[in-house]
Amino acid sequence: METLSASSKFNQTLTYLHLHYNGIGADGMEALSESLKANKSLTILNLADNKIGNEGMETLSASSKFNQTLTYLHLSYHGIGDEGMKSFGKALKVNQGLTILVLSSNEIGAEGVESLSESLKVN
Repeated sequence: METLSASSKFNQTLTYLHLHYNGIGADGMEALSESLKANKSLTILNLADNKIGNEGMETLSASSKFNQTLTYLHLSYHGIGDEGMKSFGKALKVNQGLTILVLSSNEIGAEGVESLSESLKVN
């Protein structure tokens, strides 16, 4: 994941990255998030059916504050819960680029939904 992240950091032509079911966990998300901070061309990122969990979601949230080109983010089947959604909710208050967010089949409860709802009022 680190090699892919390093190369996509400087790639300015890739617009769609599909990494469905690749065993990406929190460590892999940390490497990928570093490239997302600098990348200015990626618009679609499909990470469905990996296991970043809350820790990986917090890392992704930090990079989402910097990346304004990503418009579609697919995060189904990640084990994301309320804590992960709370951090992502804060990022969405700053991020104005994301228009499609897929979060099906996670472990998001009432607190996570509330955080997401609050961020969408601002976004």
